[in-house]
Amino acid sequence: MVTLRNAPCPCGSGARFKHCCGSLDDGGGDQAEITDADLLNALKRADDAHRAEGLEPSARDLLNIGKALQGFGIHAVLMGRGAPPIARRAQRLNAMLFVPRERQSGGMHLGAYLFRDMFCQLYAPIAFGSCAIDFWQLIDLTDFQKSWLAEMPEELARFTDQAADILDFGYGWQEFGHSRHIDARAKNLIWRAHTQLEAAAATATTAYDYRGTVQSALLGTELALKAGPAAHGVSDQELRSRAIGHNLASATARLAALEPELDAARIERVVAAFPELVASRYDTPPPDRVATGHILMGAQYVASEVTRQFSDRDCRRDNPSAQRRIYPG
Repeated sequence: MVTLRNAPCPCGSGARFKHCCGSLDDGGGDQAEITDADLLNALKRADDAHRAEGLEPSARDLLNIGKALQGFGIHAVLMGRGAPPIARRAQRLNAMLFVPRERQSGGMHLGAYLFRDMFCQLYAPIAFGSCAIDFWQLIDLTDFQKSWLAEMPEELARFTDQAADILDFGYGWQEFGHSRHIDARAKNLIWRAHTQLEAAAATATTAYDYRGTVQSALLGTELALKAGPAAHGVSDQELRSRAIGHNLASATARLAALEPELDAARIERVVAAFPELVASRYDTPPPDRVATGHILMGAQYVASEVTRQFSDRDCRRDNPSAQRRIYPG
């Protein structure tokens, strides 16, 4: 364990770990009374129901598990690292229903975090129902590295801020406009921002050459900032005009005029440090590893801050005891 259950939570909330980030709902534990045969039959029924709705295999692969477990009275379960035994069994059995290349695995959104000068994956996990999520489970560091990170206050604060951003954006981009009437173009733009930021994170964490990270991060930032004005009905012509175009500061100002709760000053500081999108395509040499990491994490912050204006996702608002935001400064 990185943190003892009765120790202060590393997120800085002041609460004990077991009552804060370590309070993961295990979805009912082992549930040994549910046999594999019963669970497989429930998964088959769920797949038939989802197929009748016209859902693609990749969508059914994710939804079958939640629907099947609900039939056994389990309404909240976290998938991925830290998943309870019943969820792992359901995932293993559900995989039997699909041709491997048709399956979709992973989380709701893949992000990245720069630990010292090393890229690691930071993701929003798949969850059904209302689950308490342990931030430590979102990142692919070893237990030793997590302990090391926890010893560095500035690094830990940055990690906590980025984990909250990845969760808010990871779920929020799919709920963009929830409870509000917005222009449909905005949902398309925030989806495109999601795909670009996932590409940036994947390049940074899996490729030998991460120069593509910068281009994808900048484009993801632009798309997210334009999703906000588009939600208010700002025309494509204005968004593509010389007044906004690829100018991230102008896009921020346009959105701030429409969304007074937006942390526009922080976004402006972030994008002011970014290279210019078009010119950066031809820059030699590209930003170094650390600069690239801060560009990517800044882009993830901007996308999450925009998304918070148009969804119900806000980790800090929902946890009043959370420390104030440190990163990006």
